[in-house]
Amino acid sequence: MKTTWFFPLTILSLAMLFFQGCIASLHPLYTGKDLVFDKRLLGTWHTSDPNETWNLQNLLESQHSQFKEPKEGKEKDIFQSSLINKNSYLLTYTENGAKAEFMFNLVKLGDHFFVDLFPLDLHEKNELLKNHYLPVHSYAKIKIENNGFEMCSLNSELIYELLNKNKIRIKHESLEFENVITASTEELQKFIVKFADNKDFFKDPVKFKH
Repeated sequence: MKTTWFFPLTILSLAMLFFQGCIASLHPLYTGKDLVFDKRLLGTWHTSDPNETWNLQNLLESQHSQFKEPKEGKEKDIFQSSLINKNSYLLTYTENGAKAEFMFNLVKLGDHFFVDLFPLDLHEKNELLKNHYLPVHSYAKIKIENNGFEMCSLNSELIYELLNKNKIRIKHESLEFENVITASTEELQKFIVKFADNKDFFKDPVKFKH
């Protein structure tokens, strides 16, 4: 029997990232047609924190055991929640020598670009343990330049405050440990595009340089 407990994903590696305190969502921000690839993102990146590095490579061209030999023309699912295709990146995040792997997708919605982040570590766990975690996505707005990029995660405190006051609306569940957005991908896209130019909905940017 498959039992799923609704534990927040942040108790895993997401707590290490600047996505900490981010919006957790059951569904991805994208469909396959929304994914784009920008080779400027490839390589190893550094933030103002000297203890961390971010390495980005094409997921299907990486040596990751789950995706080393994909069947041509086929897309793969992780937990039936996260669509992978030729534009997906593998993010290897390292902090003080400890590594965690994520699927990193670059999403184009209108004139805006976003990142959809999803953990790969859970895919490596044993079946019983995996069934006791809820896989979730987190999002950030991204601006790419020739010599680097910057990302702004969503301002979860403000968004959940407005949700609780019914000043904005999007489907969600308030759980014991975490608020989780349950809206469909289509609803998510409409929501995030609507507020994409509202600076209050995003935290200060984190800058990445080689």
